Amino acid sequence: MDRSNKKTHGGNHAHPQKRAAALLAVFLLAACSSVTKVTDFEHRSLAYGWVDIKDVEINHVSSIYIQQYRPKTDAPYYTTGFKKFKDGFLFWSMALPVGSHKLDTIKGQSCLGILCSNTFYTYNFGKQGDEVGAVVIKAPGVYHLGSYKMKNEKSGWLEQSKFQVLPAPNAPSRREMLEEILKDDDTKDTPIIVERIKRELARL
Repeated sequence: MDRSNKKTHGGNHAHPQKRAAALLAVFLLAACSSVTKVTDFEHRSLAYGWVDIKDVEINHVSSIYIQQYRPKTDAPYYTTGFKKFKDGFLFWSMALPVGSHKLDTIKGQSCLGILCSNTFYTYNFGKQGDEVGAVVIKAPGVYHLGSYKMKNEKSGWLEQSKFQVLPAPNAPSRREMLEEILKDDDTKDTPIIVERIKRELARL
């Protein structure tokens, strides 16, 4: 997982420890031009997750992206809704189609009150085959991408800085996360997703 730079909307378990190379960057990712925009959600799914970022360089999130790996598409990136929630950040996309998807990047900066650094960090969560934040969607529904704790890792003087991704022991429950997503205005304006969330809450 590299640390380099990257909302449309748009899973399942916390996974074992994952290492990542972290590269400092201050540019916007060119792949943003490959973002999928969705207006019809009948055949789309909600995917959601949560991250604890207290132990990395950022405390403010500016974007979180999910990437579609299969089937191949010219616009594989999905922006997410996100908000501070329960000592971390809750994120979700309600636009994912049938296929293989994965948490791609989290971009942010360090802020003190309203004053923020002009340095942006992008944490890359790796490619297909990595289980962190990965999901295979076989039918429209609600999918949990996992809850994770990001943590800096010591590296040598000339090495790229690294971070670990661990299962988050302090994560909110799936019920708490879904109930919070229901409060979002964009979610409220998408009745088919609201109904799917309510069905999932009844199942939990």
